[in-house]
Amino acid sequence: MSTDLLRLAATGRFGDFFVGARLPDLVAAKGEPEWSGRIQAKRRWPHWFCYGGLEIVFCRCRLLDRMFVPVWREGLEIPGIRRAPGYTVTAPVTESQFTAALKAAGISWRTQWSPTLPDQRTLLTEPVPGIVADFVFVAPDDEDPVTADWPLEKAGTYGLRHGACPEPDPDLPDDGYGA
Repeated sequence: MSTDLLRLAATGRFGDFFVGARLPDLVAAKGEPEWSGRIQAKRRWPHWFCYGGLEIVFCRCRLLDRMFVPVWREGLEIPGIRRAPGYTVTAPVTESQFTAALKAAGISWRTQWSPTLPDQRTLLTEPVPGIVADFVFVAPDDEDPVTADWPLEKAGTYGLRHGACPEPDPDLPDDGYGA
C-alpha cells in the first residue's frame, strides 16, 4: 500500500500540495500545471488544476481549497517534490489494507455513511485542525457488499475554515496564477 496515502491521512499533504498552499508558489516550484479549467463556465473562480493524477481546486484568492486523486484508475500518479519527476503507485487499495495501515501507524479515523449513497463509505482523518482527509471506498459490483473488501475510489483533502475571498481589485484582471 502507498505510504503517500498514509502520509495524506497523517499530514493532509501530497508533497508540496496542501490545503492553503498558494498557487503562485506551486507554479514557481512545480511549473505549469498539466491541465486547468473553470469549475463553472460563467465564473472564473474557483478553478481546477492538475499535476499528474492530482486534481486541485483554487479559490479566487489563489489558495488551494481542496484536492483529490482518483484512485480507481490503473495507477495513482503522485507529483514529485518541487521539480523532481513524479511516480506511479499501483492500485487498488482495499479498505481492510488501508485501515490496517492506519492502525499500525497510530492514525485515528472515523467512518462516514450516507443513506443516499449506500454503496459508498468514507474514512475521515483530521491531520491538522480544520483540515480533513477523506478516503472514499465503494462496494464492488460483483460481490456481496457486506462481506467484500471495498476498493478505494478516491482520496483527498479539504479545509473547513476558508472564509470568503477578498474582492479582487477591479483595476486588475481576475485570472492567471497571481493574486
